[in-house]
Amino acid sequence: MKKFLAVFLVLFAFTILMAETIEIPITINKTTDSLVPVRISMNKLLDLVGIDFDANWDSIRFIDEEGAEVPYQIDDVDLNGKLSSGDYILVMLSGNAKVVVSDDFSVEAPTYDSDFYVNKTDDGVIVGNLTFRARINNKGLVRFEKFESVEGTIVDEIGIARIAGWVGSTYYVNGELGKHEEKTSGDFKVKEMKVLPAGPVAVTVVSRLDCDPFVGLEQIIVTSIFKNGDVISSNHFVFKTYADLMKLQNMITRPITDLSDDAVHMLPVFRRLVWADQLNITPLEYWAERNAIMNVNGKPYIVFPATDSMKPLWWGATYIFASQESWRSNYSPSKGIGVAEINPVKPIVYVNYEKWVNGNTWVYESREFRDGIFKWIPGEFEIYESTAGNVSTEMSDWPARFKAGDEVTFERYYDLYKSLNIPNAIEYLELRAIEIQSITIGE
Repeated sequence: MKKFLAVFLVLFAFTILMAETIEIPITINKTTDSLVPVRISMNKLLDLVGIDFDANWDSIRFIDEEGAEVPYQIDDVDLNGKLSSGDYILVMLSGNAKVVVSDDFSVEAPTYDSDFYVNKTDDGVIVGNLTFRARINNKGLVRFEKFESVEGTIVDEIGIARIAGWVGSTYYVNGELGKHEEKTSGDFKVKEMKVLPAGPVAVTVVSRLDCDPFVGLEQIIVTSIFKNGDVISSNHFVFKTYADLMKLQNMITRPITDLSDDAVHMLPVFRRLVWADQLNITPLEYWAERNAIMNVNGKPYIVFPATDSMKPLWWGATYIFASQESWRSNYSPSKGIGVAEINPVKPIVYVNYEKWVNGNTWVYESREFRDGIFKWIPGEFEIYESTAGNVSTEMSDWPARFKAGDEVTFERYYDLYKSLNIPNAIEYLELRAIEIQSITIGE
């Protein structure tokens, strides 16, 4: 018996000595006091760990710069009931950290307490904690009904898409575009919708929608609501057949505008705006003419009443054919809160005008943040000398043409925040965008 015990102890010690770990750095240019939400796909982690390492996935740990363990969760977003490459790892970090993975299969998965309540009602699923309350409807769209001490519609329909196009287009057969339709996600059929179990970091909702009447198009929404009210939402579109689309836009609706009459819309000055180009002025000059420029720390920003159309050059949108920027936000000085949309990467503005117009641009219309493809080319493009001939005016050339197998994804951060005033809010959002856009994993 003593001999057996000695052999066992030697083997156990040998196993411990032979166990290996892989450490993957996460770097963040930390500029605010807020925790930073991070979402990592298991597919990315698999690539970083490598196929030659026999990883025990239960051994995953996040360690901060002080050596402390940080709670995390793994969400089964592909809904296959097991750990797989399609799943997401969610964590909130206060700065640089590392992911540690071991090949020691004696290490068990950690357990952390959840920070949420989840209640099912006749009108959807309510999730929340001491900071916020949100309602998830049967399409998987999220409405915040409370943030800090403020109650009401903070922001609505996170995850909604607006799609317009030619149903049944046979353009490549006979040049016919077919019947035009325009719908939002609220009109689509639910194939699957699930609110995943609440973890220590977030509550995630996954929905798969059939984009009827756009045959063969599926929308997959994955929205993670973090414990501080931050959101990471991805809108994924999968094409299973040919489609001619005029709009494919990711949106949120009614941010702050239902709460107070003093809500303002604010953002960095556009790098490109069609209306400014047509007047042969800069976007800064365009908004200055509308008394909508505020200087903060010596830098100009666009600020105007969130419910004012601001005398657009043409059409009814407050702005349209505008460059995507790092962030935009609606904010209420009287309530002291705001909702911001933040791009995880600073968008590119292409020099080629047609390539830029045909890509993703920003629209603010009907109290909606719209972001994506907008292909209607009005006659005003030809009326103004500066844009005449830059974009085809033939309707048959306008649609964004997709084939079977094409996929389009929008991933956006939404930040619910408190602020004392407009300049303070702008300062915060500039710093917050730096944090979000600085996240690097494994580099």
